[in-house]
Amino acid sequence: SKQWYQRRVRVSRNNETHAPAPSHISHHDIKVPVRNGQTAAGDHIKTLFDCDLPSDKENETFVKCLEKAQLKGPGIRFVVIGSENYVGKWLNGGRRGHGLNYQCFAQQFVSSPVGPGQRNFFEQTLLLGEVQYDDITKQLNDMAQAEGIEQTNIKYGENKVYDRMVEEASIRCQRRLANIVRCIARCSLRPICISGGNEDILGLGYGVHLGRTIARGTPSNLTLGNFDCHGDYKNLEERGAHSGNGFSFLNTIGILKKYAVLGLTPYENRESMMEQLISTNCWYRYLDDISLIGAPNRPSLHDSLLDMIRALESENDEVPGLCVDLDVTEDLSTVSCPATIGFTRAQVHELVQEFTRYNKPFFLLLAEGMPDPMIPLTEGINRTLGKYQAGLVSCFLRNCISVPHI
Repeated sequence: SKQWYQRRVRVSRNNETHAPAPSHISHHDIKVPVRNGQTAAGDHIKTLFDCDLPSDKENETFVKCLEKAQLKGPGIRFVVIGSENYVGKWLNGGRRGHGLNYQCFAQQFVSSPVGPGQRNFFEQTLLLGEVQYDDITKQLNDMAQAEGIEQTNIKYGENKVYDRMVEEASIRCQRRLANIVRCIARCSLRPICISGGNEDILGLGYGVHLGRTIARGTPSNLTLGNFDCHGDYKNLEERGAHSGNGFSFLNTIGILKKYAVLGLTPYENRESMMEQLISTNCWYRYLDDISLIGAPNRPSLHDSLLDMIRALESENDEVPGLCVDLDVTEDLSTVSCPATIGFTRAQVHELVQEFTRYNKPFFLLLAEGMPDPMIPLTEGINRTLGKYQAGLVSCFLRNCISVPHI
């Protein structure tokens, strides 16, 4: 049948586990177009109700509800969460974005057709919602207005008072994200974060560290792989947590055991940052040093990936994670810093697939997506961005599903 109907996926279905969500989680109404007789991922993905802001005590209730949900049916193993704020990107000189990336992703993710063997991993996925930072940014705006600071087109370094305000706001945003991720990782659930900026690796990584430490009873450090044209390993300087120093921040606080980045472009990474990567024994490989056409004097993309995975191997019980900065994708305009050269979407998809098979990452971060606010989220380049991210998450889920539950 060519008839279409709209299926509304909001926050729950009749067979769901209802539980209070942790602080500052919101959901969006999503209309899912599905042909009669067909099913979409939204028919199988689990969700939670919208809630008021709970106290720390209610966070414990949230943890108990997650633990209970693991025992029902196929059980929950993955939790998808959105996170986007402009302060981290502003501190790094990037474009602010419009807070639409998670909605753009979620629309395409729940609309994904369910193919052979895919129902299983969708049923084990919880679409939690999006972390809200409106109160933090509102407080920042109120403080700036009280100081008589005009925020339009202001840049870092032009007003030291405002710089300190934004730095504090950025740290608060990362603490909020870390608090929610901690609850997820404590239940041995694998978080998948759809982020507007790469600074969220700080909150995501720190939350995983705390949660897994509680669950295991021993300190759980991280080994992180990153597909990115930028190293994001800048000196901490005085700018707080921003999209260019998330990994170096984790290293400074002592929880990043190993770090490897693939796809760097030489003309977009400063010498001082590369020296810091080398001094802390991080692995990296430039895009220029990879042969995409089979040149005999350079390693292939597959060989480079295997070198990256070997560099992240550890005898200790660290928690592995994967970050994909969408900037590494060539000719993708709906990102915060579009690249003229990079990997194709098909290559990034295969990199995620092979890395997940070999390295078995506990969590995933997709960063830097930035939909065009002048175009509907389900049309044109925004639809391409949403389907691209949904495809990467589905690839991660599919290749993680055979990994034992930890």
